[in-house]
Amino acid sequence: MKSSLSIVLVAILIFLLGGVAGAVSYCLYCEHIQSSVPALPKGDDVVDSMANELQLDAQQKAEVKVIITDIRTRYRALSQEFRPRWEELRKESDERINALLREDQKPKFEKFLKRYKTPASSKSGSAR
Repeated sequence: MKSSLSIVLVAILIFLLGGVAGAVSYCLYCEHIQSSVPALPKGDDVVDSMANELQLDAQQKAEVKVIITDIRTRYRALSQEFRPRWEELRKESDERINALLREDQKPKFEKFLKRYKTPASSKSGSAR
């Protein structure tokens, strides 16, 4: 009886450690991705580069600028539309993990979240 209980406890511990390792790996992966993605060039820089490379005339350049400005505006609107849903999922994840933790682990979890908080989520008041 004692040995089967030990086996079950070891299996549970391994499962939990795997979950923690996965969460830490995911946070590190996200941090790496954010630091390796170059900032988007400004609209005028894209237009100028495209105009030079494609040898656009003045009218084409002006129309390309309008298109890029329009798409960027729509992209930002779409991003703002989905940001609340993204934040809800992040909050749910934090709450579910927090529910699994012992009382002595909860402050450490909060500290962990603050360490991996992204600049965008700190503006919106997220837990991460």
